[in-house]
Order: sequence, then structure tokens, then C-alpha cells
Amino acid sequence: MVLRCINQTCNWRVYATKMKNVDTYEIRKVELQHTCSVDDRAGYAEQATHSVIGEMLKSRFAGQGGGPCPQEIMQLMLGDHDVRISYWKAWRSREVALEYAKGSFATSYKLLPDYLHRIVIANPGTVAKLHTVFDSIVGHRFKYMFLALDACISGLKHMRNVIIIDGAHLRGKYAGCLFTASSQDGNYQVFPIVVAIIDGENDNAWEWFLQMLLEFIPNKTELVFVSDRHSSIYNAIAKVYPAAQHCACILHLKRNIRTYFKNKHLSYLVGKAARAFQISEFDDAFDEIKKINASCAKYLIEIGFEHWARVHFTGKRYNIMTSNVAETWNSVLREAREYPITHLVEYIRSKLMNWYAERRKVSQVCSGRLTPRVNEIVEENFEVSGGMLVSQINDLEFDVKEKNGSSYHVNLCTKSCTCFSFQSLLIPCPHAIAAAIKEKKSIEELVSSFYTVATLASAYADNILPISNNVNSSEVKINGEGEEVAIFPPASKRPPGRPRKTRILSTGEIRVSTFELIRVWSFQITINVTFFFC
Repeated sequence: MVLRCINQTCNWRVYATKMKNVDTYEIRKVELQHTCSVDDRAGYAEQATHSVIGEMLKSRFAGQGGGPCPQEIMQLMLGDHDVRISYWKAWRSREVALEYAKGSFATSYKLLPDYLHRIVIANPGTVAKLHTVFDSIVGHRFKYMFLALDACISGLKHMRNVIIIDGAHLRGKYAGCLFTASSQDGNYQVFPIVVAIIDGENDNAWEWFLQMLLEFIPNKTELVFVSDRHSSIYNAIAKVYPAAQHCACILHLKRNIRTYFKNKHLSYLVGKAARAFQISEFDDAFDEIKKINASCAKYLIEIGFEHWARVHFTGKRYNIMTSNVAETWNSVLREAREYPITHLVEYIRSKLMNWYAERRKVSQVCSGRLTPRVNEIVEENFEVSGGMLVSQINDLEFDVKEKNGSSYHVNLCTKSCTCFSFQSLLIPCPHAIAAAIKEKKSIEELVSSFYTVATLASAYADNILPISNNVNSSEVKINGEGEEVAIFPPASKRPPGRPRKTRILSTGEIRVSTFELIRVWSFQITINVTFFFC
């Protein structure tokens, strides 16, 4: 390695050679006296181009991390090298470093077929599909990719029949969307089922995605989809899953209400009506909505009560009233969505592998029959059941009265209660618990098997294995044909300028700062502690 002064006529020079077997250089010759003026050396900072800085920082982007942000790169250059650089140069340097560490975005598309082939070899039973479109100028361009790991397909058998689907924009060099289908396990955790990368969100993309899903999730009346009210999702479900039921995320609905009708209390009432278990509760909330704003009530009627209100929905959506499960999974992949496509898919595989291993350990150390989260719910309901008056009707039917005089009919045989919470959630309500205590019947036995530790362990029983570099690459099917072709990136590129780091807020959504969240949490904790001591 030879280092010279920026002035070509200056004698300042350092000559060093790399020592054997170590990452250390030995200086052989050195001349540290400059023969040029300080004016000649004044432009030294210009040598810090984005390509040079990017190569210097590439080691910081290795592995699963996202590396330093542009602001941190500016601080690193100033602290370590006394060089001030602009934010734009720091941003471009970060992109260069990311490409050094993760590979070229364009090359990553060419590597994708072989990578998917290796995943299928390492995890037999995995469904991996790749769809391209032929461009007469360049050849096959990437269109869609679909991946469902065998462990996820096997674990799906132990989930409730509710699928949450959502999409999130990629933030790399090329435009596109990440589609996901997820469920919720018996411990109320995200259970990812499928990921797909699409060149753009539209009717055809969602229809293709659901057609791939149809290979292992059959079209049946017991199946429920939860999503936002995107028209492409509604059209695709109607075509591909006509027998399945579809309901809207009430969080998105509440945001729309807040935006269109400029009333936060209306938004609260819509949420109250949507979550109601009884018709009378729904009617009370909806009557209040009509009194406050008749246009809002008309808007909700036009949507259809069955699409957003639990009490009018003919299927079972259990506790899943929003698409937060899918959005949580998207937020986990936030940094990875700016990676080249092959590294993005590998990040997802690695994350799922770690989750399965961690959750398998949790299920092994649980001592009780129920999962930790559901056990907390049962304990809360047990506390509420205190003081209720229970009268027996017959062997397994009871009349349960609350302190305020409200009466409920509990049937322990059919696991139902006239409050409708028991049969909706498949978790005993306070009335059912009070009846079970009267009958000296096990409360935990009334909880559905979906929420047991045994079911949780079965869901995460299979391993997700890394790809092997020793596998011989063979033909990979593209568009259903057995020809091996080079895949080029999609024609759509990211718009010019710096990509957004934070997503555009949904209609009616309000951004809350970390400080405000901490303040709210602290206030809630204070209330809970005060209530406990009172």
C-alpha cells in the first residue's frame, strides 16, 4: 500500500506491506516531510468521495444489522478523520457500503432462482414460486416471487382459521411491495405464513398472491381474511376465495372516521360498536353515532355491518379485530426492506429460524396447560368473577348474576354464555368461571385447545434450516417452464431523491412521539398501581 500527498510533486510518502496471516501492515519506508504548501493540501477533504467512504464502511454493514445511518456516518467521518461531509454524500456512501456488503441490487435478482432452489432443497415441502415477464430488449424481468417455508405450512394446521394479509413498500433501488400473510398463535404472537415480493400493488398482483396461497390454504367457509379496505384485496378475495369470509381492520376504519367526520368521539364509538359481543351493546353505540352524525352512520351502513362489527359477522374472527399482526411483522422487516432481494429473503428466513427456536424453548419451559398470555387473560377473568351469584339450572347450565343485577345464562357443556364472549374467544368469561367454580369443574379445561402449550409446541415443532452451499445448482422453473434463464430487475425504479425512512401515515392516523408514549405508559401504570392499592 502506497500513500501519497494530494499534491503530485510533494515528497510525502508512506510505503507499507501486509504481514502474513494477520490483518496488519508493516511500514517499510516513510517520508513525513511535506514539500508542498498548505494551500496545495487544503483540498484534502475532496478525496473523501462517496465511493471511498462506502468502501471504508462496508464492514459495518455485514451481517443482519442495518449499519449506521447517514447522520452517524457524518459523525464518524468527523470524529475519525476530521472530515466534514454533507448529508447527501453520507447517504450515497451508505448505499455504496450496503452494496459492497450485500451485493448489487441488479445481480441479486440473477441470484434469486438459485437461492430459492437451495431453500427448497434444505427445507423439503417449501413452496417457492418465481414469475417473470419477457422483455424483448433485455429478456426475462422479475415480476412476482412467493415463498412459504415448510415449517410455516406445517405450523398453520395449529392456528385458528384467521389470515391477516397486508402489503408494505420496498425501499431499495427498485420499486416493489412485500406482501405477507400471517396468523396469530395460541400465545397471541405473530405467526408468519407467507412472504411475496411483487413489482407493484394492483389487482393482478393480489390475485396472483392468493392463487399461490390457495395451494395449501383451501377455499372454505370457516376461513376468515382480515385486511385494510384496499379495493384490490377485496376484488382478489372475491375471485380466488369466494367461500371465505372477509372483514375489515377496525383501526383503519376508525382513522377514516376521524378524517372524514372530524370527530374523535365518533372514532371511539365506532371502535366500541365494532368490538361489542352483544346486539344490545352494538345498538346502543350505533344509536349514539346516529345522534352525533347521521352521515357517519350512513357511511357505516353502506360499508356493511358484517364487514366491521363483530356481532354482525357470521364467521369467527376471535380477538383479531385489526391487521396489527401483519403490520407488526412488516415493522420487524423495516430495515431489511432496503436490502437487495436475495438478502431480504435470507433475512426473513433467518428471522423465522430464530423465532422458531426461541418459541420452541418457551413452550418447553411452560409448566401449566395454557400459554402464558392466555393464562393472564383467564386470571384476569377469574378476578372479575368474584362476588357473582351462581344458581344452577341443571347439571351443566347456570344462571349467573353480576353485582349490578345483570343475569347471564352459562352452558358449560356447549361452552357458551349469553354475554357471547365465551363462544367468540373460546376463553371462559367471568360468568363461565363463576359457574365452573360452583360446579367444581376445571377452569383450564374450558379453554380451547388452540391456547394450550401442547398446541403451541406443535406449531413450532419443525426446524427452519439454512441453505447449503454444497448443493449443486440445477434447473429452476421460471413461469412454470424448466428453462434456466437470467432474471433482470423490474422496469420500475425507486423515485429520485432520498427514500422515506418513516411510512406515510394512513388516513386519520396520528404520529405519536416516543416521549408521549412513555408519558402515556407511565400514566397508565400509575392508574393501575393506585387502583391496586385502593
